[in-house]
Amino acid sequence: MKVLLINPPANRPLRSILPGEVESSRGAFPPLGLLYVAAAARDVPGTDVRVIDAQAEGLTAADCGRAAAEWGADIIGMTVLTFTLLDAIDMATEVKRAAPRAQVIAGGPHAHLFPQETMTLGPFDAVLRGEGEESFSALLAGWPETRKKPPPGMWWKDGAKGEPDIAPFIDNLDRLAFPARDLTKVNLYRSVLSSVAPITTMMSSRGCPYKCVFCDRPHLGKKFRPRTALNVVDEMEAAAGLGVREVVFYDDTFTVDKDRVRRIADEILHRGLQIAWDIRARVSDLQADDFALCRRAGLARVHFGVESGAPEILRSLKKGITHDQARSAFKAARAAGLETLAYFMVGLPGETESTVARTAALAAELDPDFVHFSALIPFPGTPLYADALARGIIKQDVWAEFAASPSADFVPPLWEENLKAPEIGVALAGLYRGFYRQPRVILRRLKRVRSLSGLMRGARMGVKIFSLKGTK
Repeated sequence: MKVLLINPPANRPLRSILPGEVESSRGAFPPLGLLYVAAAARDVPGTDVRVIDAQAEGLTAADCGRAAAEWGADIIGMTVLTFTLLDAIDMATEVKRAAPRAQVIAGGPHAHLFPQETMTLGPFDAVLRGEGEESFSALLAGWPETRKKPPPGMWWKDGAKGEPDIAPFIDNLDRLAFPARDLTKVNLYRSVLSSVAPITTMMSSRGCPYKCVFCDRPHLGKKFRPRTALNVVDEMEAAAGLGVREVVFYDDTFTVDKDRVRRIADEILHRGLQIAWDIRARVSDLQADDFALCRRAGLARVHFGVESGAPEILRSLKKGITHDQARSAFKAARAAGLETLAYFMVGLPGETESTVARTAALAAELDPDFVHFSALIPFPGTPLYADALARGIIKQDVWAEFAASPSADFVPPLWEENLKAPEIGVALAGLYRGFYRQPRVILRRLKRVRSLSGLMRGARMGVKIFSLKGTK
C-alpha cells in the first residue's frame, strides 16, 4: 500500500497572531505530527510511505496532485490547521482530482475540533481525531477490512462509522517510533532565533497540566505524559546523525518535571552529544543550578510565557505565575549564559492602554534577548472563547461558522472589550518597535552574529520590525 502524507502550503493563511512583517521572517519548521504518523505507518508490513512538505519545499497543490497520481498513492493523509484551512481544502481538492481512487484523510487540530464541518467540505473521505500514530497504523494494518470497521478516532464520510469519536491518548510515548525526519529535506528547516542550521523540532512530552484559559491544544489533553530521558536523548542523537544542529522542543511546558530535565541534561553530557537545544519553560520551574546544568549540556535558549505586565490580568488568565518569579527566572537563565525569549500578549481581558504600557515596561525590565508580542485570539475549544461568547464580547460562534463555510475574508476574533482591533494592532506594532529599537538590544544581537548570512537575516528582520506601523 502506498501512503502519501502532505503538509499543505500556506499561500492563503488566515491573519496571523503576529504582524506580517514578523511572521515572514520566522523560518521553516518540520511537520512534526505528520512525521510521527509517517514513522508509525512505515512500520506496517507492505506499506510504502512518502512525505511532502509543500510549505517548506514551495510546492503547489498541482505539484502534489501530480506526485500523488504518478506514484499511484492509495491513501493520502493531510495535516489540517485552522489557519491554513483554505490551503488544505485546495490541496485535498487537487489531489482527489488527480488521484480519484485515493482515500484522502484529514488529521490535525482543526479536524479534531471540527470533524463534521471538515467532512462536509467535500474533498475529504475521512477524518482522524486525536493522536494519530496508533489509529492510522491500525487502519493500514487491517486494510481493507478497517474501511468498514475503522479503529478509534477514524470517521468516514460514507457512514462506515456513524459518530466521530476520539483516538485514546497514548500514555507510553516511549513506544512510538521517532518522527521520520529522513523522509523530508532536513536542510530546509531553520529558525530566525538560531545561528545554526538545520534545526528540527521535538516533543519530549505531551499534554499540559496547567489551566491557562487561552490554551489551544485540546487534541493533546491536559494530562502530562513525559517520555523518559533516555528516549528523548536517543532521538536527539538520531537527529544529530541526520546533520541536525539544533533541536527546538515543542512541548507545551518542557519543565513540568524538574528531575526529568536534569536527567536529560545529565544523559546528554554522559554521551558527549554535541547538539544545541531550546525549550519552553514556566518561570516558576527551574533554579539557577538547573539552568547552569542545562547550559553545560548544550541548552541555548529558553522561552518563557509572561503574557502581561499587569498582575491582575495574569490572575484572570489563570497563568499561575508571578512577575517576581519571572524576574528571578530571566536573571538566572541569563547568568547561566542562556538566550531568553519572552512571550507577551495584547488585547487580554481587562486590557487598557495603561496595562499595555505596563507590559512594555516589564518586557524592558526583564531584558530578554528576544520578545514575542502577539494579539490575543480566543481560539475554539478554550475556556477564554467560551467566556467571550457567554459575555457577548464575541457575538456568535465565528470559528464554527468559518469551519463550516471557510472564506478568505474571515478575520480571527479578538477580545475587544476595551481596546478595539485597530488599537490592538497599533499597540502591538508599538511594542515591537519599542523593544527592538533599544540600543542595548541592537548591540547584543550584533555581538552574537557568527556569520554574514546571520547578519543579513538579522538586518532584514530589524528593518521589518522598525517599519511596523500597526494593523487592523
